[in-house]
Amino acid sequence: MLTLSNAVRLPTLANHCFIVGEARRADVIWSEGDFKALCEHMLNDNPPDYFLSAWIDKASAQPRFAKAPRWSRADKRASWAWATITGKAKVPTAIGFYPSNPEQKSRWAAIDFDAHNGEHEQARKGALEGFSLLLQQPQLYLILCASGNGYHLFIYTRELNPVGQWIVLLQQVCGWMGVPIADGTCEIFPNERAESQRTGKAIRAPGTWNPKNDMFSLIEAETVRPLLETLPRTWSCGVGKANRALPRNSTALSLHKSTNTYFFTTHTGSTEPIVERLLARYPIEQKGTRNGVLVQLIGDLIHKFGREAAERIVEEHYRRYQPNIGSPLDEHLRDFAAAWDGMCKKLVDSLSPEEQRAFNALNTEHQREGFLIVRAFAGAAAYKGERDFAIARASLADRLSITPCWF
Repeated sequence: MLTLSNAVRLPTLANHCFIVGEARRADVIWSEGDFKALCEHMLNDNPPDYFLSAWIDKASAQPRFAKAPRWSRADKRASWAWATITGKAKVPTAIGFYPSNPEQKSRWAAIDFDAHNGEHEQARKGALEGFSLLLQQPQLYLILCASGNGYHLFIYTRELNPVGQWIVLLQQVCGWMGVPIADGTCEIFPNERAESQRTGKAIRAPGTWNPKNDMFSLIEAETVRPLLETLPRTWSCGVGKANRALPRNSTALSLHKSTNTYFFTTHTGSTEPIVERLLARYPIEQKGTRNGVLVQLIGDLIHKFGREAAERIVEEHYRRYQPNIGSPLDEHLRDFAAAWDGMCKKLVDSLSPEEQRAFNALNTEHQREGFLIVRAFAGAAAYKGERDFAIARASLADRLSITPCWF
């Protein structure tokens, strides 16, 4: 059931942490495969022509928004929309979707905070408040966009949910913020009339071009990465997931995407020496020793990093010692996943009853990973006979592959 009635303040680490205000284009944080997977998810199992098309009319030079004609295909339009985002399209276009299907269900919803009358700060405040509230619900995945005329807050779930439940949820969010739902101020998708309509109102997909002002929707913050990693890639035509390969000489640790490759650059530089020491401590000096060295490396990583950061370190470890490795990267990462899961289970099973209760009360993977990292810090301090120990926020954020919160 989609509801905020059971919303509670999370006890410790937030679901995700962000620097809001550093808006980025979609192609800086997602790959083409990510974008297409998100669009396919937003199609809601509707027919392939059931999407919104946006363009500039040649005759009138005016922006146009309309449901796509029957001969159109959403996967092709998504490719065109991505080409527009990346500056490769000769004629720009955008794609949007309808938050409903013939069964009156949707995998997503959105709130449009308009700033048409110059009320930009008010729209921004409402969007941030809505984002912060929904951030407390770990079953929801969020994208906050600066749309050019205000802000779009997208909310996703893995499964289809009744439109009526989405409407109640959006009404609860707006009611909690004290923001009236009204055209030109704050619109919800699906809106109150959606249950009696087949098509209803659509909204542009996150990151897409806006023909009204020739600007792109910029991503302010998002928690959709875990969802994207599990979505089907049937529209990608071989594009697949983002290539997370590191440049040969790159050693820093925090994730930023540039063109087709993810680069590691820390927020503070604090974790870079740790990563370098780990990579040097576990060399693969001859073929046939890869798996044993990998297990040793994971045994060290599991006390220092979350799974996402550890996987990227393991990828760099593979590339650094690739001349002495006979197995492909895919097999290496499968071995990593199996070993990590096994070690993590043993580590959790070793917790004291009191630690187990605290661990089980946490709601997100980042919280649980943070708990284990902080526990390792405490254990190291106890071993040295030290009562207190320091944890740098930026360092912990790097270890968990999240961005420190500044609002």
